[in-house]
Amino acid sequence: MDYVILNKDTEEKIKEISRRIRRLQNWGSISSLRHLGINTRQQVGASFVSLKTLAAQYTPDENVAEALWLTQQREEQILACFLLPKKINKEKITQFMSLCISPEIAEYMGFLVIAEHPDLREIVESWTNSSVPFLQTAALCAGARHLVLHKDAPLIPQSLFKALLNKEYEDKYVRLVAARYH
Repeated sequence: MDYVILNKDTEEKIKEISRRIRRLQNWGSISSLRHLGINTRQQVGASFVSLKTLAAQYTPDENVAEALWLTQQREEQILACFLLPKKINKEKITQFMSLCISPEIAEYMGFLVIAEHPDLREIVESWTNSSVPFLQTAALCAGARHLVLHKDAPLIPQSLFKALLNKEYEDKYVRLVAARYH
């Protein structure tokens, strides 16, 4: 998944979305991040809420989402999470995650895509057993959100999720995510 072939319409839509993202740039946010010593090379500082609002103006489209994801820019990857169709296969999601740029994006992939995926249980179990922190983060966030949204008929039992939270994760951030949901 190093590149994607775009038709003319998709290419124009990607350019339009990128222009609109740049207009959402928040220099105050970027300045604050730089002050904290955080690398801002892959982002323009647009807020999650403004990106969600922008994404609502487009219909889900796997090709658009994939092209946005491949830019490896924060805002484009967040928008890609919103624009992925609900019926995307788990192998494609795993390919996307191989190019995930941050724990923040992994969390959004979990909350926005995996939490509603029909193969949620399989993904959560597989990804939490992997050694890849971004996969573990996405899986834990997906499980937590799914259980909040589907209290009456969840695809994963609460007992399984609690067991996943109690696992010994090597990555510090993943441990923090697990602790957040205890």
